[in-house]
Amino acid sequence: MITETITWHEVSERLPDDNTTVMVCVPGSDEPVWLGYFEDGQWLYAEGFEAEGVVRWAAVPRGGLA
Repeated sequence: MITETITWHEVSERLPDDNTTVMVCVPGSDEPVWLGYFEDGQWLYAEGFEAEGVVRWAAVPRGGLA
């Protein structure tokens, strides 16, 4: 069995590298966790649409890949 720990980071404390796909948490939305990225000072969903209200982010689990 493969186990991974997901570490969530508060956006007020740390941001991911630009253009790195991460999981983003948007509380209060129908689906609170999405794939997205940070670019030029703003959060975007993986599809390129603006993501408002992102409060945390986490690296995408590797799924057992080394």
